[in-house]
Amino acid sequence: MLRMSPRPEARVSPPALEEASTLRQKALASGLDPAYWYAVEWERAVRPGTVHEVKFQGSSIALWRTKTGELHALENRCAHRQLKLSHGVVKDCELSCVYHGWTYAPDGRLTAIPHELFDKSFPSVRLKSYPVKVRYGLVWIFFGDPALAGARPIPEVPEHGDWICAAIDFVWRAHPTMIVNNVMDSTHVAALHQRRRRTRSFLYGPVTRCEVEGERVLVSHGIEPDKSALLGSLTNPIKVPTQDACYEYPYLWIGVGGVYKLWNFMLPVDRTTTRIFMLNFAERVKVPFTPWLAPRWMGGALAWLAKRLMVKTLFEEDGWSTEIEQEGYEENWRSPSIDLHPAIRPSYQLTIRKWEEHLAHSHPARAYA
Repeated sequence: MLRMSPRPEARVSPPALEEASTLRQKALASGLDPAYWYAVEWERAVRPGTVHEVKFQGSSIALWRTKTGELHALENRCAHRQLKLSHGVVKDCELSCVYHGWTYAPDGRLTAIPHELFDKSFPSVRLKSYPVKVRYGLVWIFFGDPALAGARPIPEVPEHGDWICAAIDFVWRAHPTMIVNNVMDSTHVAALHQRRRRTRSFLYGPVTRCEVEGERVLVSHGIEPDKSALLGSLTNPIKVPTQDACYEYPYLWIGVGGVYKLWNFMLPVDRTTTRIFMLNFAERVKVPFTPWLAPRWMGGALAWLAKRLMVKTLFEEDGWSTEIEQEGYEENWRSPSIDLHPAIRPSYQLTIRKWEEHLAHSHPARAYA
C-alpha cells in the first residue's frame, strides 16, 4: 500500500518578502531603510545622566545623555554578558554596565573593567555607535552607515518656530505601511471620523492630482470646511480649498488649506509596532467659539487645549484604524485587497523599492524580525 507524503503545513502568518506574491504583501514584509534620520524620543524626555532604550526594527539601542548634555547612542549590549546597557549608569561622558561595571566611550570602545582581569589581556572591544542629533525638540538617530549621515539631512520643517505647534506621539500596533495608507488616502475621513463631532474637520472632494517622483508620492484633494465640526470653532479659515498629502520617504506630511501642516515621523519598533511622532502646526488659531484670531502669546495655551480636546482624539481614531487594518491583514493576508485610491499603489512600490535597495547593499541581507 502506498503511503502518501504528508502535506506541508499551510502558512499561518503573512509571508516574508521573498515569499510574498502581491504588492501589498511585499510592502508589509518590507522595513524602512535605516540609512535615514529617525526621530526616536522627545529631547525633554532624555534628561542629563539618564539612559533610555530605543528599538528600531527589532534592534535595541542605548541612548544616553551625559551630565553636561551631550547625547550618544550605542548598540544596547555589554560585550561581557550581553546585558542591556540601557540598565547602566552614566559616568561623566561614558556609559557603564550595571552588572560588572564594564565601561564604554561614546564611540563604543571599551575603556574600563573595574575588576581583576585574571591574567588575561584587556579585551579589544568596540560596540556599534550611531550618529545622534537634536532638532524640532526631537532626538534623531541615523541607523545606517554613519558615513552616509551627512548626505541625508533631517527633513526641513519650515513651519517650526513661526507657526503654533501641538506635538504628540503614539505607539500603534501596526506596520508603517498602515500609517502611510491612513495618511495618503483621506477618503476614510467621512466614515471613520463621522462618529465624533469633535474629530471632524473637512469635507473631501475628488483627487485633483497624484504625482510620483523619486522618493516622493504626492496626492491632492479638494476640501471644504465641515461647518458642523467642533474643530472649526478653534481653527482659522483655509486660504485654498486643497489638501496635499505626501509620502516623502520615510517621512509623511499633510498640508491643509495653506494654514495647517502635519508632520509624521515614524519609528518602526518591530514588524507590527510603530511609534509615531507628530508635529501639528497651525499658522494661527482663533479664540474658541469666536471669529477672532488669537494673539500669538495665547498660541501655546490654545495649542495645548486643541491637543487635549480634539487633536488627541482625532489621531486616536486614526491609530485604532491602523491597528485593526493590521489585525485584518494578519488574519486575511491571503485575500486580495481592493485598493482604489491612486496614491496607495505607488506608496507600496516606494516602500518596497527602498527596502530592496537597502537589502541589496547589506551583506548579508536580512529582514528584521
